[in-house]
Amino acid sequence: VLLATSGCDRASKPLPPLPLDQLAAALDKAFIKAEAETKDLADSAAAAVRSQDYVKASASLQALLGKPKLGREQTDVTARGMLTVREALEAAQAKGDAAAAQTLQNLQRDK
Repeated sequence: VLLATSGCDRASKPLPPLPLDQLAAALDKAFIKAEAETKDLADSAAAAVRSQDYVKASASLQALLGKPKLGREQTDVTARGMLTVREALEAAQAKGDAAAAQTLQNLQRDK
């Protein structure tokens, strides 16, 4: 009984954000065998993260989350990536980045 309930507890905990320096590689790995359109979105998100364009990364990751037929690893990496990018956007906003602030407002509105 303890094993069954401990498994449920882990599943109910939110996933932690990925470290920013690992996000692009995690996207590359998770989507290596994805359909062309889905892989293109993942590649776009990874490239945006590498170039520190978190506004574009956010848009690409949101589009990925809307794709049907994502595997569990793909969904997990994308969701954790959104958390990571959100943190990067918040840091950019704190430094006065208006585009980051607008993206965060849009994310909050679209929740």
